[in-house]
Amino acid sequence: MNLQEEDIEQCQRAFNDLDDRGEGEIMADDLELALEMVGLKQKPHKVHKLISEIDDGNRGRIKFKEFLTLFAKLKYAGLQDDDQDMIDAFVAMGGNEDTTGNVDAEKLIRIIKNEFELTIDIEGLIKEVDTDGSGVIEFGEFKELLKTNYLQDDENDIP
Repeated sequence: MNLQEEDIEQCQRAFNDLDDRGEGEIMADDLELALEMVGLKQKPHKVHKLISEIDDGNRGRIKFKEFLTLFAKLKYAGLQDDDQDMIDAFVAMGGNEDTTGNVDAEKLIRIIKNEFELTIDIEGLIKEVDTDGSGVIEFGEFKELLKTNYLQDDENDIP
């Protein structure tokens, strides 16, 4: 998998910040922070699993190449913890676990209006995210829909 130059540079900066000895390795304990620094925040139990996958020989240290491989796996395989809730919702609405498939826009409108009784302009939001006008919502569009401010709670609205 080819990473973009910007991704590699971002990883290198984060890695170098944590490479306290300047030996091209970081402590395995620093992996959680390194991932957070490159925008791939993970839960601690997931980080421990990742360490066991890449720390050959339980040395307690991770080389840059291993970190870069892990970065690519997490970024491009859609394995970020933040995405898992979206994937679960996508699957519940008819999509597939591997983020293929789609959600029928009419079904989504029905659920938002009837089951959740939300008064947002869901049709307008769907129209905005359904950029190909297919009438079905692919995972990328579904993710964008869930990230819209209209669907998220606003702390300022809570009395």
